[in-house]
Amino acid sequence: MKVLHTSDWHIGQIFHNYSREEEHKYFFEQLKSIIINEKPDVIVLTGDVFHTATPTIVSQRLYYNFIVDLSRLDPDLQIVITSGNHDSPSRLEAPRPLWEAFNVSVVGMLDYHIVEDESELNFDASKIEIPVTKNGEIIGWVLAVPYMNGNPNIYEKLLGHLKQRPEYDSSQSIVATGHLALKSAEIWGHSADIIGSLETLDVQDFTDVRGIDYWAFGHIHYPQAIKGIENMRYAGSPFPISFNENYEHSVVSVNIEDGKTKTTVIPLKTLIPIVDFPSKPKGYDDALPFETVMMQLIEILDDKAYVRVHVQADKPLTQAESVAMVQAFEGHPAMFCGVQSYFPEKNNYTDYHEVKTLHELKSISPFELGCSVYQKKYGSEMPEELKEMFKKVCEEAEKVL
Repeated sequence: MKVLHTSDWHIGQIFHNYSREEEHKYFFEQLKSIIINEKPDVIVLTGDVFHTATPTIVSQRLYYNFIVDLSRLDPDLQIVITSGNHDSPSRLEAPRPLWEAFNVSVVGMLDYHIVEDESELNFDASKIEIPVTKNGEIIGWVLAVPYMNGNPNIYEKLLGHLKQRPEYDSSQSIVATGHLALKSAEIWGHSADIIGSLETLDVQDFTDVRGIDYWAFGHIHYPQAIKGIENMRYAGSPFPISFNENYEHSVVSVNIEDGKTKTTVIPLKTLIPIVDFPSKPKGYDDALPFETVMMQLIEILDDKAYVRVHVQADKPLTQAESVAMVQAFEGHPAMFCGVQSYFPEKNNYTDYHEVKTLHELKSISPFELGCSVYQKKYGSEMPEELKEMFKKVCEEAEKVL
């Protein structure tokens, strides 16, 4: 059985006020070419189809049209789609009966029911045990497990249930999906034990399950084999979803034959690169001052790219400086995506009032607290112009409360 594994499309994402529609179309064209060349039996998309639970009509149309295009490439091609934590399970699954006409299986959620015996499955397994057929015969199965916020025990039970089915044969390949975070994965930009609302799970919970030929995971955007285990992979996102994702993106071709699994990572081209300019510094001493950066901007303005600017600063940029930065990009292909300022480290905050009790916190006004936080962060008092603006904001907020 041959599988093409892709994940985390995030259709509908707005990146620093810029639409990603053209980038998705560019990825879709690449994916179609890959399918024609690789000739997979099944495509597996492991979650985060959309960027939000309430995608726009434009985003939904883009998704529907593309899936139909894929199904028309090969009448025997199967497509299996599962939900991620960004998706609305019910919205994703609503057209399920219609999708079946295109050989597409969509699993947004598990359909639970009450059982008396705890050893029995408490959900409809037939919905997520999807047979993959070729020339009218079952060659394998996809255990299409959607986002569930972490329950590794499900796979052992599900595998046991599958093997009880009369259609199952030990020669058939088995692929299991999951939208989750594993502790052993390289995160690239994430370091907490809870990543994107998903608690991290132990890889041992999955390696202990015997009989899965390929584990197809979604959620972490950095493509990788978990702990070097070639049949346990994150496909990753198709192009950078954030500035932390400046690495090569890809899909995975998986060939399962005679009980052996071979994976091939197929790189994708990025339509619009992301650029940290001048370059991402290590800190204040490594950064360049605003005036120098402004003079050097000409180097990248004529290249189409998402640009995040880095500057050395002793205080926040003034309104005039911020406006000048934005205006420098006007009329150029380069797209401005904000400024990251680097301030000198401040070790002594003699004027900063440390709040130690709830009573002390209640005795301080929001305005006073904001001024104190500013002084702690920047080592100087908030400028008068900024104070006036902040004071007005606090007063308006108090009226609402």
